[in-house]
Amino acid sequence: MNLEDFQKFIVEQDALLRRARGANQTDREWMFARTIKLGEEFGELCDEVLASVGDQRKDKLIEHDPENLRNEFADVLITLFLLAKSMDIDVMSTLDHKIEKIKAKHNKQL
Repeated sequence: MNLEDFQKFIVEQDALLRRARGANQTDREWMFARTIKLGEEFGELCDEVLASVGDQRKDKLIEHDPENLRNEFADVLITLFLLAKSMDIDVMSTLDHKIEKIKAKHNKQL
């Protein structure tokens, strides 16, 4: 999958999720819910990172599947892009802008 395909997927998922929620939530409540979901997914990623380096509780390590780490990275990215979409943030142009700032900062330090 390339980035363009991923962005199309995000648009499709956003539309599906918006239809599923119906008129029950305001946009503000929806953004709040997505922010909480991002926190949940990030917590799960942290658990998997700990497990992958052996620093998780023994009972969690017994059932640990190394594939979970990849899945949790994907969950964080998908949820993050969905949150950005709901807040009208163009992730790619935002990244371009930030990368230029970082490059400029590092060039000054050299």
